[in-house]
Amino acid sequence: MDPVKILAIVIFLLIYILLITDKFHRTIVALWGALLFAGFPLLTKEGFKLGLLTKGDLLHYENWEALGLIFGMFTLVAALRESGFFRWLGLTLVKWAKFDLFKLFTLFAIAAAMLSAFMDSITVLLFMATLTIEVCGLLKVNPLPFLFLEICSANIGGSATMVGDPPNIIIGTSYHFSFMDFVFNTGPIALIAFFVNLALFYFIYRKIFVERKKIAEEALQKHHAVDPASAITDWKLMKIGSVVFGLVILLMVFHHLLGLSVAFIGILGASLVLLLGGEKMPEVLERIDWHTLIFFACLFIMVGGLEKVGVLSDIANYIAGVSGGNPLITVMAILWISAVASAFVDNVPFAAAMVPIVKSLSAATGIPLATMAWALALGTDIGGNGTPIGASANVVGISITEKRTGKKISWGEYCKVAVPATFVTMVTVSILFYFRYLLN
Repeated sequence: MDPVKILAIVIFLLIYILLITDKFHRTIVALWGALLFAGFPLLTKEGFKLGLLTKGDLLHYENWEALGLIFGMFTLVAALRESGFFRWLGLTLVKWAKFDLFKLFTLFAIAAAMLSAFMDSITVLLFMATLTIEVCGLLKVNPLPFLFLEICSANIGGSATMVGDPPNIIIGTSYHFSFMDFVFNTGPIALIAFFVNLALFYFIYRKIFVERKKIAEEALQKHHAVDPASAITDWKLMKIGSVVFGLVILLMVFHHLLGLSVAFIGILGASLVLLLGGEKMPEVLERIDWHTLIFFACLFIMVGGLEKVGVLSDIANYIAGVSGGNPLITVMAILWISAVASAFVDNVPFAAAMVPIVKSLSAATGIPLATMAWALALGTDIGGNGTPIGASANVVGISITEKRTGKKISWGEYCKVAVPATFVTMVTVSILFYFRYLLN
């Protein structure tokens, strides 16, 4: 193997191990990873040079779209939280469910999946993580079971439509698929996978529901007279934030038709709420999670380094090598390798690297391009559930929870639930995929 590729893999694995061990703050680790990719000394035929990535590469591989969107959503969520919106919504949902933990567990999962089908899952977790912490704080229960389920539900829901997850946007636009193509193909599989995942999470966390009636009765006695409207601390900010948030969601749903970038939409939302929100806006800016923004920026640089030196392309080419042209082996290889890779590497560049490989595989083997495209979409979207950094939603949801609760969420704590859940979900997807696309 090319020594440069080996170096890139070694650096990435070192950084990844440090992230897993939680010995240092992940933003600091990511900063060092980006620095190594950008400034590690290399001996070439022309002499020494610094970095696997040039100055131009740093600008090219940085995902400005994602960073702009995240900044905008962080700002909007911070404004809504400042107004009391999330506590109001939490109280409303809790009263609607009569404080029953199982109903809330199910309701939050459905909300995360449905919202993620029509907007970026980053947006959904910004909203759902804050909501979950508010509600669980009210009921004095551990929010992590709810959060982990919401993360997995959001990524599964995002696989249902073309706009639900960034890899789907890449796949859809590259192959000229429509929104409804995804709805009719990945949508039904994602729906069944969601309910399988929900049932599995209920089984894993069944003990928390043992005293659900007691918790509900105590909560009803204590909070039966609570008026959700009393949670609003700034009605003007809530109205402005809600309207702007609704506008951003609407633009996100139709951004591919309007020709608007998601970064523009996010920054537009942030600019509007900061301009119109009033005197509390300085506090809102202070509450934005800048650490996560820096983490994302550094992570994109590291993944860009892997992409530039050809590591991601090698992974994609490996799929072609092991398939031998057999439709079952080829499609299942795409599905599972995409899932495994997406649990460890950002699924956006991986999807981008896989798009030309899948197209050439289709031409060489005669396997319908659409069939392999749906496998790639489902694998990259759902496989991200496997680790805390497997998808943007995971990073955002965990980061917000840590910041709001002050408690560190370890890799082991997340993976011991997410890994088996992801495996069972992917087995379900594989079976459904076989009967729908490969049986004949």
